Amino acid sequence: MLIERIEIRPFGYEDLNRFKEMFSTYFREDFKIEISDAKINFICNEIAESVTRKITWMDMLLVDGNLSGFIYYQIDNPESDWCEREGWGFIREIYINSNMRGKGLGTKLVAGAEKELYNKGVRYIYLTSDEMGQFWNFCGYKKTEKLSDINHDPIYEK
Repeated sequence: MLIERIEIRPFGYEDLNRFKEMFSTYFREDFKIEISDAKINFICNEIAESVTRKITWMDMLLVDGNLSGFIYYQIDNPESDWCEREGWGFIREIYINSNMRGKGLGTKLVAGAEKELYNKGVRYIYLTSDEMGQFWNFCGYKKTEKLSDINHDPIYEK
């Protein structure tokens, strides 16, 4: 598939239904987690509210005009539902449609989120992941010996 146009833009409420579809696929197919539609709706609405309140940010990936992925990130602070390293940037979630993976789109999403976090004064960024270590290393993150106190996954830092 030839990609003609890539756009990364902030989440807007017009994206909510498509975001819910991607989030559902992310949990059910990528993580193999059984989750109800009601729980997906609840989580996605909570994320949208957090983004609206500017506690967190989410960027949407459009490929040739079609929503094809997202990245969800924040600066850790006590207002958020996740605050493991106050003042650090935190990449919470990243998703690319399976038919779009391996084309460099994830690295573009990560680079955009990092730029936003650095522009907001963050000096360090971290994430947790029990998978995709090679991808995160490629993006410049180093796996630490620490596990998250919240989800118990390995912590990567940059």
